[in-house]
Amino acid sequence: MSGSPSALRFLNDRAALEALLQHEAITRAQLEALVGLSKPATAQLLSRLEKAGLVERLGRREVGPGPRAQLWGLKADAGFAAGVDVTRQGIDVEIADLRGNTVAQHLAPAPAGTTSSAATAPGPTPGSGPGPTPGSGPGPTPGSGPGAALGAALAEACAQAGISVDRLAHVAIGTPGSVDAVSGRLRYASDVPAWTNVNVLQAIGAVLDVPFTIENDVNLVALNEMARGSAQDVRDFVLLWISERSVGSSVVVHGGLVRGATLGAGELGFTPVPDLAREPLPGVHRFGDLLANSALLTLAGSHGLQAVGAVDAVRQSLGRDGGFLTDLARRIAAGLAAVVSILDPELIVLGGAVCSTGGPALRAAISDALAEFVEPRVRILPGRPDSDSVRAGAVQAALVHAREHYFSAGSSLGDS
Repeated sequence: MSGSPSALRFLNDRAALEALLQHEAITRAQLEALVGLSKPATAQLLSRLEKAGLVERLGRREVGPGPRAQLWGLKADAGFAAGVDVTRQGIDVEIADLRGNTVAQHLAPAPAGTTSSAATAPGPTPGSGPGPTPGSGPGPTPGSGPGAALGAALAEACAQAGISVDRLAHVAIGTPGSVDAVSGRLRYASDVPAWTNVNVLQAIGAVLDVPFTIENDVNLVALNEMARGSAQDVRDFVLLWISERSVGSSVVVHGGLVRGATLGAGELGFTPVPDLAREPLPGVHRFGDLLANSALLTLAGSHGLQAVGAVDAVRQSLGRDGGFLTDLARRIAAGLAAVVSILDPELIVLGGAVCSTGGPALRAAISDALAEFVEPRVRILPGRPDSDSVRAGAVQAALVHAREHYFSAGSSLGDS
């Protein structure tokens, strides 16, 4: 019942913890004003949360009018979360406390493995699409492989932080491609062969006795952009990621990732589009195929560029009139036009080495090309250049679950 004392106490505790998350240190009087409680009720709330181990005393205020008031803060080490980036290079782990402070990082080598023919698919390696696939609990015990490698990497990172793995409230794992909900296998993830020929949900669940989710890597980049990048305070945007190895995308509407009925929404790489280059390839092609490294090298050659890769081709084209950069922008605009027409996003964020190398010149050319095809004029901004964007986004995703766990449990913990 919404008016019951326990329900009201839960709501007040949750509001107080959210307020403490936004402030490093706060007095009881300040918390009173933020939460809207009386002095006695706020004092009882702080006592309850201190007993639960979620808040702590931080000394007394040294400046300001009145007596030296007691300062309170969120007890950041009351719980921890882990973000993991799985790549062909290895398993990159970050442990963070409840406030989001990094307490440990560890990069472990990738487990050995061979991609089975059933696990691969033609065309681009998509970066967006299927969203979080939850899992925890028992499964078949793997002797080696991705489950064991992930468990070992997490154990090492936790050891560096001085905690046990069971102190993690949640682990968010970012991978290329997506997890098939039926088979538990990764699709479209040929970059990580050891992860594509096993049921990763069972393999991870066999060694990880804490809640976890598996999320597409570019979706996690989008979360990182919302947390500390170009999409802060933006509720509707599209992220397009183009590298020499893959084309990925993510769509955010009303502040949340769009995943769709089969968790494949927002995947622009498979969208059929015409080639809008001035000497186009005949027919209709998948967007990702037109932006694949081999296709862009062919396009660069038609403009007289002798490049070793798409990034090199973009670099050589900067400062030249039109040519390759213009055609690249028109190809990108062909895929973005459909999503802009349907969603009318506030922002397009461009990430990946190809886009970042193109810089302002490529963004301006894409904006001009889009103006030819769609009515809305959309801001186009660069994504963060961080090499750790997937891991950072995974930490953000894990913290959402961790804070929900601890903040929701605050009242009951205080009564235990």
